[in-house]
Amino acid sequence: MGLKKGQTPSASKGTGVMDLVKELWQAAVTLRGSIEPAEYKRFVLPLIFLRFLSLRIEHHRPGALPVPRKARWSELLAHAGDDDIKARLDDALEALEKAYPDRLRGLLPRLYAASNMDRHNVTRLLHLFSRDVFTQEHGGEDLLGRVYEYFIGEFASSEGKRGGEYFTPASIVRLLVAMLEPRRGVVYDPCCGSGGMFVQTDLFAKHSRQLSFFGQESKEFTYRLCRMNLFIHGLEGDIRLGNTYSDDRHPKLKADYILSNPPFNDGSKGREGWGANQLSEDEPRRVIAGKKMPLSPRNANPMWMMHFLYHLKDGGTAGFVMAAGELSNNQTGRLEVRTALVEADFVDCVVQLSTQLFANTQIPCTLWFLSKSRTGGKASRRRLGEILFIDGRSLGALIPGSRRQKQLSDEEVERIASVYREFRLTARPQEVPGFARVASLQEVRDQGYALTPGRYVEAADVEEAEDFEERLPRLTAQLEQQLARAQELDERLRTLVKELSRGQ
Repeated sequence: MGLKKGQTPSASKGTGVMDLVKELWQAAVTLRGSIEPAEYKRFVLPLIFLRFLSLRIEHHRPGALPVPRKARWSELLAHAGDDDIKARLDDALEALEKAYPDRLRGLLPRLYAASNMDRHNVTRLLHLFSRDVFTQEHGGEDLLGRVYEYFIGEFASSEGKRGGEYFTPASIVRLLVAMLEPRRGVVYDPCCGSGGMFVQTDLFAKHSRQLSFFGQESKEFTYRLCRMNLFIHGLEGDIRLGNTYSDDRHPKLKADYILSNPPFNDGSKGREGWGANQLSEDEPRRVIAGKKMPLSPRNANPMWMMHFLYHLKDGGTAGFVMAAGELSNNQTGRLEVRTALVEADFVDCVVQLSTQLFANTQIPCTLWFLSKSRTGGKASRRRLGEILFIDGRSLGALIPGSRRQKQLSDEEVERIASVYREFRLTARPQEVPGFARVASLQEVRDQGYALTPGRYVEAADVEEAEDFEERLPRLTAQLEQQLARAQELDERLRTLVKELSRGQ
């Protein structure tokens, strides 16, 4: 597939660029060979990173890092057909880390020579990312950034639930950013995955350099993915490796904006839970409006919400993804946290979305917005005592070529964002039956602090979603109770029979 003479990838209209990106993906997939799908990303993504660094030098970009000779793309391409090309790639990665220890330490480990990846497929991958389209003076690097993001998304989709740990679907990220409208200040994501929230936020701000990025990620490879992603998009961020629950690596940080997609219902499957027992009794994140909250040992959702609130500065707002079950769950530690957030007037908006927006789960998700700017000021209006509910379950359509995953259109993103924008900035928006309505805190109290939007927007069908991860432990507990009750009845019956026998 080619471009018209003089046309760059970034200038092509319609689906031209995406068609090219998809073509590159399909070509890369055919070269996987015997490498497991979940492992293949570890070999492909560093190649894109190497190509990017060389392109920056070839195009004489300001601030481009001088690349050691053995790590230059031209040098690797010249030896692409050699039997030792896998070892040369490892040497190239090692040379880069040694040249820039502060920025690249731990980012590019040696992995090719010791792998079972076919040498000929490595050669073909090098040629794939050497296509002329990447050498366009204007757009080659932008295209490579698109390729990197697209590849991360496709790897995530192919890995199912594991992929959801490091990639949030693009339309959900765009919606969060469109609703928060971050233009300047501190942006924080404590489970940042591959860094998509940061990249989209910078895009919204038109690369203004008025935003600073802070993040944390618990999985080492995903942490490296994020750092490479930021590097490729020309962003700097303070991204730290560690478990956010027990090792908050930004303990003093206060953010203007928090955008995040924490793991759904973390701890609900294993016997050990998510690690609530590792938090000290005086953990400051457990306090809401001066009151210490109980923890839910088998579900980390409330802990994430308390973490977000703790790291918001006065005037800041957090927008994050949550499993839909958190809207109305009444388990210990979950109802209490939800009630406290409502009563302390931090809940600004709740959006319920369609099923199938994630490749790895069919359940509907929700977006929550907690805010410390509800008293008004700084161009926002006073919203105390009000919560905006939006029911977006009818929005979204299948992604072209997919039979299982949906996405929100740009028009649908703006439809939701515009209602929240009006609510935040100018006036109480007009009610749209079945879609959007502002409710009072007293209405929420009357509903037992359930935050399911359908209860408030007069939806025809009100879903009280319960995720499988939550349903299974509940049903298991019920079964155990019923079995225990059955055993008790059985013993009583046997005793009765014996007493009757003696009476005869």
